Amino acid sequence: MALLPLSFGQSRARRFTSAAAAAEAVATTIPSLQMFDLPGPGSPAFASADLVCGSVKVATNSVTPCRVTVTDSQGWHFFVSVAGQSKTLWDRNEINLLPGQNMMIMPNLPRTSDRTNSSAFVAAFDIDELLKRQRAMSGAESIVHVPDDRPTKIPLGFQPALWRTFTHICKIIDACGEDSALAARLGVDDLIYRWLATTLLEAEDTAETQHVPRGRVDFVCDYIRATIDVRPLTLTEMENASALSARSLQYGFMRRFGCSPMQWQQRERMIRVRERLFLLPPDATITELAYEIGFSTLSALTTLYKRHFGETPIQTITSARIHRNA
Repeated sequence: MALLPLSFGQSRARRFTSAAAAAEAVATTIPSLQMFDLPGPGSPAFASADLVCGSVKVATNSVTPCRVTVTDSQGWHFFVSVAGQSKTLWDRNEINLLPGQNMMIMPNLPRTSDRTNSSAFVAAFDIDELLKRQRAMSGAESIVHVPDDRPTKIPLGFQPALWRTFTHICKIIDACGEDSALAARLGVDDLIYRWLATTLLEAEDTAETQHVPRGRVDFVCDYIRATIDVRPLTLTEMENASALSARSLQYGFMRRFGCSPMQWQQRERMIRVRERLFLLPPDATITELAYEIGFSTLSALTTLYKRHFGETPIQTITSARIHRNA
């Protein structure tokens, strides 16, 4: 049975016909790993390549059907199926990996994986470094999503760009050949951490946007109305009030009103301006109203108002006074 292509290092890969020898090569990235042939047509075959990229060890391997066991991996790893499938079992639970559809983050747990004729990518990483990247990328002290102490399956199919960027990272690793120092200088480990952090952040936001509570959106709407005569709210203030991420808040408003929260606020402010224009005392000016409601200039209010209602504020006032005097 022919081996499937590796994710990187195809030209320099080591090849084996013994599962034990292949396991010894991969064990430099995943300690205690063992491989066992599974019955099937053709002779067993294995290929692997690896590279140390700063604080990340990466490896790729291609195998004929086999069983893989790990008793003590001595740290965290993540796995991506490049071609073919694998099923990982632990404590009567399982995760099935499919190319381009998902990936798996694995803490140090004993496990067994059954693999078809397949090619996979694995990286040993520092969990503290990953959390550091998440803090930096999310712009907050809290972590949006932290892998727990169980294997975690992360979807990739919802965001095709994640898969495309993963394949490009593999090309960069491939271009480094066996030069670990070059990979470190290029910051390949940082790129891997940022990609992994992005998959976690994107998956968290996607899961959250699928279940945006209606009450959270209602609360933001009430908050906007309560402050509408004072000043417009910032998006950050809306996020804090709703306890939703920016993405979830946007999704909630789009699903409910067909617009973003900032657009909804702008529309509500214009409705409020129109109400006040109809009741504007003769001795009050539109400029005073503009300042009161949070506009820096009258022209800014006029432009926005005309965009919403097709007439200027002065035209609205004139029309209102004509109707009152009729």
